[in-house]
Amino acid sequence: MNIDISGIPVNIWGLISLGCISGFLSGFFGIGGGPLIIPVLNMLFGIPFPICIGSTLSRTAGTAFSTVLRYWKFGNIDAKLALMIVGGNFVGIELGVYLLDWLGQLGEISVGKQSMPALQFYLQWIFLGLLITISALILIESLVHRGKQDRQQPLGLLRIFPFPPHVSFPISGVRQISLPAIVYSALGIGIFTGLLGIGGGILFVPLLIYGYGVETHVAVGTASLIVFFSAVYGTVTHAIRGNVDLWLVAFLLIGSTICAQVGAIVNQRIPSDSIRFYFAFIILIVAGVIGFNLLRMIYG
Repeated sequence: MNIDISGIPVNIWGLISLGCISGFLSGFFGIGGGPLIIPVLNMLFGIPFPICIGSTLSRTAGTAFSTVLRYWKFGNIDAKLALMIVGGNFVGIELGVYLLDWLGQLGEISVGKQSMPALQFYLQWIFLGLLITISALILIESLVHRGKQDRQQPLGLLRIFPFPPHVSFPISGVRQISLPAIVYSALGIGIFTGLLGIGGGILFVPLLIYGYGVETHVAVGTASLIVFFSAVYGTVTHAIRGNVDLWLVAFLLIGSTICAQVGAIVNQRIPSDSIRFYFAFIILIVAGVIGFNLLRMIYG
């Protein structure tokens, strides 16, 4: 059974299945699922990138809300930290959306023997580089600590910044950290949210763990709340530009809202270093799919 999405016939059951997979990953890792959904929607279903990005952000908002309710029950959300992050994140989202509009005006480019939209080509390269970098760093760290009895938590690289004012987050176990370091790192991630349509979890989870030194389970829960705020804001921004297809959002949400609850429950049963290891592995798989598609685009 197919449905028309932006003039393209798309299988309904395929969308629901994709929603289930991304929903579980959202609940388990605290990510919005955009890095998985957007490339798949574009590569397998042929949906234009701007529609994939805007609609995925809308779906992410619904899934993240379901996940937040579960993590709030577990006590794994630092609302104070999340609210401080979203301010800079919103500014970054606006910058990212403007950059997306600019790339959309570049038209077609010739790569190898083929001609393709510049937006599609450049965004996939950005996705690939970003995912490989994140997965490699997390994989190295998690493998170093995997199996050790002390299971040390990363200390947080951004804690060394001396710029005042400083704030503390008792729930996250962060005694002191520079507020400018929080705001500017959130702004940078917001740019990727607006440009790539990712809710930010795939970037915020590593930032909270390795940048701020937040305990892994709290980082996942707090990232879910941040993803909800940024996805809602990003959805409005993209909807104004006509980049949200409600039918696409609806069928993705059918599976993702239920499976997100399952993922959040499973998360509580897994050690922190194992969560980081699995997180890096999933990111690496998505990067491999994108890299394969880029080679197919270039060499036919």
